[in-house]
Amino acid sequence: TDHHITPEYRRVEFSTMSSNASSAFLMYDNVDVVTDGSDSERSASHCWDDHGDGLLSVNEFTRALPRLLREQKLRSRSARERERTERERGTADDPVQSLFARLDLSPEVWKKYAMFDPSRKYTRNLISTDDETYTLLLLCWNEGKFSPIHDHPCDGCWLRVCQGEIQETRYEVNEKSDSLDMISDESFSDSHPAFIQDSMGYHKVGNPSATVPAVTLHLYCPPFQKCKMWLGSDTKASEPSSAHISNFSEYGVKS
Repeated sequence: TDHHITPEYRRVEFSTMSSNASSAFLMYDNVDVVTDGSDSERSASHCWDDHGDGLLSVNEFTRALPRLLREQKLRSRSARERERTERERGTADDPVQSLFARLDLSPEVWKKYAMFDPSRKYTRNLISTDDETYTLLLLCWNEGKFSPIHDHPCDGCWLRVCQGEIQETRYEVNEKSDSLDMISDESFSDSHPAFIQDSMGYHKVGNPSATVPAVTLHLYCPPFQKCKMWLGSDTKASEPSSAHISNFSEYGVKS
């Protein structure tokens, strides 16, 4: 399928949640896709075999994923199934992780979505969303640049490395000192998968290389429009900023 991409620029505003926290403004590049519809008649049953292990195109993955997530939601009406889903999330037994691992990350697949801007730390490039169950983003990291520490107001964030190396630092709240204490610091490369949800802590992600740009694929389920961020190393855990996130383009069309 042919995908067409057009960038657009908007502002993402960080409004403070406390009187002494400063406001900040960040810019991102977001892109979405418009397909030519050549495979739009294929049914979901033809593009997702829950016992399969073959690679999936972006279109196949984004058809199969909502069905899987809705089935999980139905099963989670049972407390026992809900606990099982939460326990397995992000592990080898997680069906979302298994499906995400099958998404084809060949350079010719993701490069059409990759947009860098040397004036920014990183760019957020929207690949696909149904505005209900998932958002799929390609993040492009300039050399030596990192995100702020942030949370994930959703069921979780699944991540894969497409290019370069990514460093992830995780934090937990120290209620006694009202601070965020580092609990882990790891580096990933070569399609390495990672997962985080708020019960596991907060994190910042970035590119530790001084010479090689990095690219990561992020899956958020369900979508969210705002999150908490801690913009400075001395920011109190109880005084995050609220980041309201907007797209710069939708389906390749400038808003």
